[in-house]
Amino acid sequence: MELNQPIVLIIALVLSIIGLVSMLKLSFKYRWFDIPGDRSSHTRIVPRTAGISIFIISFLTLLLVGPAEFNSPYILVSYACFFIIGVYDDIKHVKANTKFWGQLIIAVTLAYVLPNFRINNFYGVLGFNAIDEIPSIIFTSFVFIVVINAYNLVDGVDGLATTFAIFAFLMIGSAFQYTQPRIFDFCVLFSVILAPFYFFNFSKSRKMFLGDTGSLFLGLTIVLLVGFLLNSNNAVSTPFNMNRALFALVSLCYPLLDTLRVFTLRLAKGQSPFTADRRHLHHKLLGFGLNHFTTTFALLIFNLCIFIINATSFKNVDVNAVLITNFIIIAAFFITGQRVSIWFSKKAKN
Repeated sequence: MELNQPIVLIIALVLSIIGLVSMLKLSFKYRWFDIPGDRSSHTRIVPRTAGISIFIISFLTLLLVGPAEFNSPYILVSYACFFIIGVYDDIKHVKANTKFWGQLIIAVTLAYVLPNFRINNFYGVLGFNAIDEIPSIIFTSFVFIVVINAYNLVDGVDGLATTFAIFAFLMIGSAFQYTQPRIFDFCVLFSVILAPFYFFNFSKSRKMFLGDTGSLFLGLTIVLLVGFLLNSNNAVSTPFNMNRALFALVSLCYPLLDTLRVFTLRLAKGQSPFTADRRHLHHKLLGFGLNHFTTTFALLIFNLCIFIINATSFKNVDVNAVLITNFIIIAAFFITGQRVSIWFSKKAKN
C-alpha cells in the first residue's frame, strides 16, 4: 500500500478524530483526569488520555503498513511496554524512578539487539567518527533516554510536544525521502495522525492533554528515527547536505536544549534531574505574559531560525566550529532574553 496517497492520509485523519472523540467520552465516563498542581499551567481538571488514542492508532498503522525496518518484534514489544507504563501513569501515576528504570532497560535492549538503529558514528563531532560496538551501545542507550525524556519534559504547554514531534518527524523523515521513501511517508502519516490533537489541546470545552502515553510514544518513535539516521550503514540524504549529527541536533534543538538546561540546573542544586519544577523555558515564556499558543509559536520560530542558519550559512565548515558558533548564538539568545525579562519585571513593579 502506498502511504502517500491522499485517501490513506484522509483515512488516518478521520480515524484520529474518531479516536480522540471516543477517548474524551471515556475519560469523562471513568473520570481519567489530570488534577491541577503547583507545576500545572491549567486551573481545572482535564483528561490526559489523548495519547492513548494516538498511540493505539499509530501503533496499529505501524503494525499493518509500517516500514519493514520498524516492524522488528523488539521494537513492537518496546512500544507495548511503553504503552502499559504510559496508560498506568496517566490513570494511576507512576514514580519517576520506576519510569526511568523501565526506559533504561528498553533503551539498552534496543541498542544491543538492533544494530541498524545503533549510533555508530559521530560524523566528526569532537573529532570522532566511527566508534566501536560497546561504546556505540552505551552512547545509543544514553541518547535514547535523553530524547525520550526530552519529549516528555516539553509536554508542559498546549501544542508544544505535538509541534516539536511533527517538526522532528518531517525534518528527520526528509532525510529518507529519496533513499528510504517508505520511512518518509510514514513520518508524514504519523504527523497527520497527530494533527487533530491540536483542536482538543487548545479547546476550552473539549480540552485534552497528551499524557505520558503520548509523550513516550513520540519520544520512542523519534529516537528510533535518530538512531537510524546516525547509523552509517543506512543510506541517508540530509537536506542541504548537512552533516548527519548536526542535522539531528538542529532537528531536535529545542527539546534537547530545554532538557539539558533543566537537568543542569537541577543537578547544580543537588536535586534529581527528574525533579518536577517550572524551570523550563516554556514556563518562563508563560511567566512573561505569553499564552500557550504564542509560546509554542515563538519556540518553533526559534528552532526554525537555528535550522535555517545552520543549513544556509555553515556549508563546508568544520562541524565542531559550527557547534561552537551555535553555542554562542544560543547563549546570546538566552542572555538577551534574561535581560528583557529583568526589564519587564522592573517595569511591572514600577
